Amino acid sequence: MNQNDISAATGELFATNIFVRDFCFLGESIGLAREEFAKRIGLSLTSIEDPQVVISKHYIVKGYTIILEYSDDEFLGAGTAKLPRGSVDLMVKSACTEQTLAQAIKAIEQVIRISQSPVNSTTIIEGSLVRWQFIPKVKDPRFSLLISALCTCMGHKVLSTLIKKEIPLKYSHFMEDKPKNISDYQFLFACPVKFNQQHCELAFDIKWLKQPIKCNYQEVKSYLDIPLSLITYSFQTLGFIRQIKDILSACPYARFPNQLELAEQLGVSVRTMQRKLDAENSNYMQIKDDIRQRKAIFYLEHTDKRLDEVAERCGFSEMASFTRAFIRWTGYSPSKYKK
Repeated sequence: MNQNDISAATGELFATNIFVRDFCFLGESIGLAREEFAKRIGLSLTSIEDPQVVISKHYIVKGYTIILEYSDDEFLGAGTAKLPRGSVDLMVKSACTEQTLAQAIKAIEQVIRISQSPVNSTTIIEGSLVRWQFIPKVKDPRFSLLISALCTCMGHKVLSTLIKKEIPLKYSHFMEDKPKNISDYQFLFACPVKFNQQHCELAFDIKWLKQPIKCNYQEVKSYLDIPLSLITYSFQTLGFIRQIKDILSACPYARFPNQLELAEQLGVSVRTMQRKLDAENSNYMQIKDDIRQRKAIFYLEHTDKRLDEVAERCGFSEMASFTRAFIRWTGYSPSKYKK
């Protein structure tokens, strides 16, 4: 795997903590103390406030969930009006009764109007391009980009879920200034992302509007109580290795569980876990090594942390051990890779 391939692969599991920090600050603005948010999410306040900490993307959904439950508002208390709990559920439920994606989008926009949502949406068709625009009405401009990102991210995931195919985006535009965590937006949308634009919008090929609705509402209903958790919904069952990677990537400071603890989290015996991994030509040590590699590369590419800090956060007690491992992974020393 060359350096570019390695770089692309790291975006699968990790993110900077800026979204989590913004959730923390948003919570504070509606009465939830920062210390209480940190306690609920399971991260230190120092880690949350440090913009160069790398976290599992699991914490983004967890941070969203904390503010959602505290505010009892699917707009997280950030809007000029509340979006009642169950609104996104109703949007998806209504869309699932339609025949095509074009009809489903109209159904979603009708629910948005009826619910007097603090976000307006409109669909514009220009030639072969569909532009789905969102206009969030946010009280505090500090949280405008966060809310815009949530609206567009969930909008895209809802459309893909409805047809059970990932809709490739042509671009994603935002009206706000370019943020420091641009890599997180590239992960969320997997397309060209621009800021300081005239509209907040997603764009995709018009051919997708003819796609039939295949989603069974009952299959996704359990995700809709926490709408952002829909981004974790997979059209296919996750492989056993991917399940383990998701667990390990969520471990702070690379404090990985031992095999017995991991097996308990998976709901199987250690022997069954090892047998399943053998069937996929893998083992626990290989997967743990891969997680360390991805986390180390993400730190080097997206933060200015010192190399000894990166080593510690990836589970290495000695810099020499980290350097040897990094050369084995990439063919480069950590210092040379960072340059």
